[in-house]
Amino acid sequence: MTSKWNAFLLKIKNTDMFHRTQWRLTALYSGILMVFLTLFIVIVCFLFYMIVTNDQERRITSLANQEQKAIEQFLLKQSDFAFMDEENVVFLSEDQFFFYVVGTDGELLMGDEVNKGMRPFLLEALQNSELNENELTYIKVNFPANIHPFSRFHSHELKLLTAARPIVIRGHLLGVLYIGMDVTSFSNVFQWLLIVLIGLAVLFIGVAVLLSYFMSKRALVPIQEAYHRQRQFVADASHELRTPLSVILSSVEALEMEEELTKNEFTQKLLDRLREEIKRMTKLMNDLLTLARADSAHASLQLVKETFDFRPHAERTLRLLEELASKKNIRMHFHSPESVMITADADKLTQLLYILLDNAIKYTPDGGEVTLSIAVNPAKQPMLTISVKDTGIGIPPESLDRIFDRFYRVDKARSRQQGGHGLGLSIAKWIVEAHGGTIHVQSEVGKGSEFIVKIPC
Repeated sequence: MTSKWNAFLLKIKNTDMFHRTQWRLTALYSGILMVFLTLFIVIVCFLFYMIVTNDQERRITSLANQEQKAIEQFLLKQSDFAFMDEENVVFLSEDQFFFYVVGTDGELLMGDEVNKGMRPFLLEALQNSELNENELTYIKVNFPANIHPFSRFHSHELKLLTAARPIVIRGHLLGVLYIGMDVTSFSNVFQWLLIVLIGLAVLFIGVAVLLSYFMSKRALVPIQEAYHRQRQFVADASHELRTPLSVILSSVEALEMEEELTKNEFTQKLLDRLREEIKRMTKLMNDLLTLARADSAHASLQLVKETFDFRPHAERTLRLLEELASKKNIRMHFHSPESVMITADADKLTQLLYILLDNAIKYTPDGGEVTLSIAVNPAKQPMLTISVKDTGIGIPPESLDRIFDRFYRVDKARSRQQGGHGLGLSIAKWIVEAHGGTIHVQSEVGKGSEFIVKIPC
């Protein structure tokens, strides 16, 4: 089950680059559409609201001015400027909900409304609104369900646009005219318009995400094909070049057996340089071939897992690198329990150790130290921990996130001198992740680095 899960995770990882790109394109296309849809909804709602609201305010302003003038003309004809509520001085217009004339003492002098039963509620709402003269405002009126004639179709709350005008006769303020227009329907329509537009926006955004996903997927098809062809070419070229390189190396070694050639110092230097370059190219080809296999969708199937003691493999790897370490007077330290029983691919983990130790030795100055520690932490899920610590040159903080990238080298000049290609740590990372583990590095420039590997076993 664990191997199948690791294979699934590795398959996801191998295609993760294209999936991330695809989702980024999808997010970009969808995001652009969402911005335009949002702007469209905002602009449409704003224009609709402003046009209707301005029209309503213009009508009620005109109506208030007309009724103010009519009432003042009526009062001028009266000798005592008296109001007569029973006399129809002002008639409600088609879209007018009420009009009231309130005296300076707060007494209702004249008025009419669509529904007589709503008068106390309207007057109370006007009193609470503290509407000033020559102002427009919106007020809400709550009423029982049995009062409004259309209560079956409306909520128990009215929204009214109201206006106030002073009634002044020959310099004396007699009262204030209040008129109101029912804008509840418009408010409800506007709310439903918002709901509909937002619903349509969500629907179109969902469709846009799907279309963007499939369009980005189709756009990436030729790129994926080119990537796979290039990866296959690297694998094929690496495999094909191994044989001629082996032949050239054998030829160089045969030439070195000729005494006449070895007597010539210049020829010997050329042969030595040629041999080293061939070995360097052979290592590069092997690394490229390893990474090409690692990129395969079935890379995890290349692991041959078995239960074994890892300590002897670590000791053998240290012995192989003793000569390289002794040339630089580097002291090697090894910490491990007597037995380290794990279930993993022995060859791959040995290769992992070799890469990490080889790097540590190469980038540690003469007279430094390299420490290898291995242990298995007993738990519900046993974990193999490998630590390779050196007293080398260290890694700058800006390079810590990139050292596992292919062909990336912190110090290119020094890496060339050491014969590196920037592929070793990429291979190490693949081996760790193929086992379902993690690898990270802690480093300080001038003081050294420590690579820590954790692999479930």
